[in-house]
Amino acid sequence: MVKPVKKGKGKAVAPELDAEALLASARESLDRLDPSGAAALCRQAVSADASSVLAWDTLAEACLTCGEAEEAGRALHRSIELSPAGAPGRYMYLAQLSDSPAEAVGWFEKGVAGLRAEREALQQASGERSELQAAWAEATCALAVGLCSAAELYLTDLCDEPEAEGRCDALTGEALQLVSDLPAEAVQVVEPFQTRASLKLSQEAYDDAEPLLLRALEVVRRAEEAEEGGGGVEMPSLELRLALAKMLLEDDDSAEVRYLLATAALCAGEVDLAREEASGALEWLQSEWAPAEQAEWLPQLREVLAEAEGGEAA
Repeated sequence: MVKPVKKGKGKAVAPELDAEALLASARESLDRLDPSGAAALCRQAVSADASSVLAWDTLAEACLTCGEAEEAGRALHRSIELSPAGAPGRYMYLAQLSDSPAEAVGWFEKGVAGLRAEREALQQASGERSELQAAWAEATCALAVGLCSAAELYLTDLCDEPEAEGRCDALTGEALQLVSDLPAEAVQVVEPFQTRASLKLSQEAYDDAEPLLLRALEVVRRAEEAEEGGGGVEMPSLELRLALAKMLLEDDDSAEVRYLLATAALCAGEVDLAREEASGALEWLQSEWAPAEQAEWLPQLREVLAEAEGGEAA
């Protein structure tokens, strides 16, 4: 006679988390600057629901953040297979990950087409006027940045192509026009001005480049002021700020630009560059050639130099 199995008092098995809960935890990990942990959770999420576009997108984001480019590319491809008309940013990321410049152009073109469609859809949207205006400005800036990303290829990897200069001119010209039609305070990106200036510098059209670089600098200034005031404006990336400062320095010597370059370098962990720029600016400011009004930057530059020397010692 077989005895009935008694119900034991062993440990209860935890219910398997669904994809939605896993993705919520992954987002929390990303917010805590733990992309590796987020990626692990996302892998569980795509195993739980392989048809979830959000799961593949979040996995790609986490992998990109922690440097897992190959896995990010696979996740982006899978997301696009599931939803070709989804977020245009996926195409832009694939363009950046591509080893082939020609292939990258194709991805950029698809991404730009998606950004155009999103912007055009807002023309038919309804809602609060202020919210619609903010959404329109954001979509316009996103499209302008996408155009500049494609233009960068013609300034670099594809610069020897016969049509490179013309394509770059058209792309940067459209990007510049897009943001020029917005109120100045709504423009929170530097790429349209900076990329157009790069083209002008490559053409040795320095008089055309200078006002563009100054407009980019104005965007950075507004972002810094908003950040100091606790505003929600996103600061242009360190890479962009460093590139901007270097281009400005090619055209003119300015304590403000040297300060911008030194602080951006410091934030990026480039302590030697920060120290070099801050000390060079201080030396110039104390020379007979520096305009008197530039002296207002002495305290800020001394502070940056002290921080850089402290970081170097550490």
